[in-house]
Amino acid sequence: MATSVNTQLVDSLAQVILALSLEEQALLVERVQQLRPAEPDLHQFFEGLGALAPDPDQPSLNDISQEVKAVRRELWAEK
Repeated sequence: MATSVNTQLVDSLAQVILALSLEEQALLVERVQQLRPAEPDLHQFFEGLGALAPDPDQPSLNDISQEVKAVRRELWAEK
């Protein structure tokens, strides 16, 4: 999805930032970095995923395979 950029707003913000002192700019950068979401830690994600109990409703690989075959048969029958 394309987004439009309000160039007047960007220009106004740039002028305000340039008018800040170096100390104020440093504080602004620090604040923006605090607001930015942290980078995802995939190692931590997979550790947490591995620590989860197995899902008792998880279908077996054979059940999944049979379901995929049934869907494929239906799709080929429609063509």
